[in-house]
Amino acid sequence: MSDLTPEEFEEQKYVDYFPKLQTAYKSAFETMNESFDSDLVHGIDQTILAESEPHYEGDGEFTVDLPDDPLSKLDGVVATDEKTQHVLDRYLEELRGELRAQFGVGEDA
Repeated sequence: MSDLTPEEFEEQKYVDYFPKLQTAYKSAFETMNESFDSDLVHGIDQTILAESEPHYEGDGEFTVDLPDDPLSKLDGVVATDEKTQHVLDRYLEELRGELRAQFGVGEDA
């Protein structure tokens, strides 16, 4: 298990850790795109997650801050708010798992 700290993650996430972040986001996108409506997944990726901010909380847990009122950011995709929220929640779950795997922390490490 990695000895990654929240402070180290915040300091290095857009420097040394950027390739791992890119890989985690790309892997989550590919998994979601295989399982859900590709227009909806692409829309979430390009509008909501493009403005997201990952944080490492410690003990193998990542959080992902989203923009305010994220569903309102999604434009041009036909889906109910309920379906969109379900896919977004599942996407965030997948992304947090990919982050744990990339950084070698938590249950997926």
